[in-house]
Amino acid sequence: MINFLKKEIKNTSSLQIFFIYVVCLIFFLIFCNVYLSLYLNKFPLYIDTNNNLILKSLPFDYGDLLHNLYYNGEYVQKIRHFNIDFHLARLPFYPIFILFLAKINLNFYFIFFAKNIISFSVIFFFCFIFLKDLNKSIFHFLILLFLFWYNPYNTHVLLSLDFSDTLIAALFPIIYLLVLSKNSYLNFFFSLFAFSLYLMKASLWLFCILFPLIILYINFIRFNYLFKKIFILPVLFVCLAISLWGFFGLKKANYFPIGSSANSTNTYFLTSLLNDKFNDHYPDLTVDLLLDLKKDEIPKFKNEKNFYIFYKNKNLDFLKENYIYYLKGVLKKVNFIFFSIHTDAKTKKEDNQIRFSNIPNKLFLLTAIITSVFYLTKSFFNNRKILYPELIFLVMLALYIAPHIVAWATTKHLVAIFLLSKLYLFLKLFNCLEK
Repeated sequence: MINFLKKEIKNTSSLQIFFIYVVCLIFFLIFCNVYLSLYLNKFPLYIDTNNNLILKSLPFDYGDLLHNLYYNGEYVQKIRHFNIDFHLARLPFYPIFILFLAKINLNFYFIFFAKNIISFSVIFFFCFIFLKDLNKSIFHFLILLFLFWYNPYNTHVLLSLDFSDTLIAALFPIIYLLVLSKNSYLNFFFSLFAFSLYLMKASLWLFCILFPLIILYINFIRFNYLFKKIFILPVLFVCLAISLWGFFGLKKANYFPIGSSANSTNTYFLTSLLNDKFNDHYPDLTVDLLLDLKKDEIPKFKNEKNFYIFYKNKNLDFLKENYIYYLKGVLKKVNFIFFSIHTDAKTKKEDNQIRFSNIPNKLFLLTAIITSVFYLTKSFFNNRKILYPELIFLVMLALYIAPHIVAWATTKHLVAIFLLSKLYLFLKLFNCLEK
């Protein structure tokens, strides 16, 4: 057994690889089954008497959209108490992904296990390929897999059906492996992931637009100023994602959604941030409690564009008069992202309890930042050399966090960077990074 664990991945046969995958998958499915029993105890209304997923029961404004997609074939939904139809309230990748599974079989158990087998397989095979190219052992590979699943809260986010963060937490850290890989053709999968992430959550627009351009430039330098056509693929795929969603929005909502305007409801939800109670609520209470729900004080909107502009202007007016208050909120968000270990986003005032899963998460995050900054600056000042793995890690981190500092973050939003930090530290510890 010890000899098998020490065996280099590149020396394993296809049959042995398949055996490792099946064994890991069996343990993973047992683990999923335990989680699922807890999940359904907490959310029993997600499933009907025939064990089918009740699409309308899904939270975060996915339920009504998925119901209309599945039963009516329409990408449209209602939001809260507003009188208009919304076509741009939710980005399309995650609802269409769930719709695809539901069209195969609406059974809740099928959708849950299928979605998580796909996520597990993506993590498994790209970790495997990356370490194989570096002549690492099966032991290294199993440790890397363990880092994704050992933490209870991270596992909850990776397994849940509630939100798009479940896929973001799987795909975002893997991008780090793809761009560091010696196999330049993995840029194709980086392209697919960048395309998917842009169409998954509006907070990722900055990362999806800028990061492929930065990697294009870095690869141009890394490969001795030799331009390879495959390096441009991520940029083209993101442009395709922007165009597809943009022209859909132009047709349905009369404006071209791009970047921070990718969701027509973004400005409405920002009213929970841009009001004089945010700093008293955040991060203990969910900011949804601060949304304006007074029907009689809200005008009737003609369309989504009108809705988006109304709340945009309302937010700008608040910001002009209360920018000092907003900046104090920024400090609270920075403190929460990097240092807070307590539970957050509660629906009512309770005792401030420690979320123990946050302790290793924040320790790994801070250790990764300190380590990468130390080695990057040391290499630059001593040898006038840039360590690209450290630079890429810090760029990914900064582009991911920046929108959450402008808006807000909850712990589920941070799982992707917790996992990214663990990947970086693992690769640094086991000499997997370019020097």
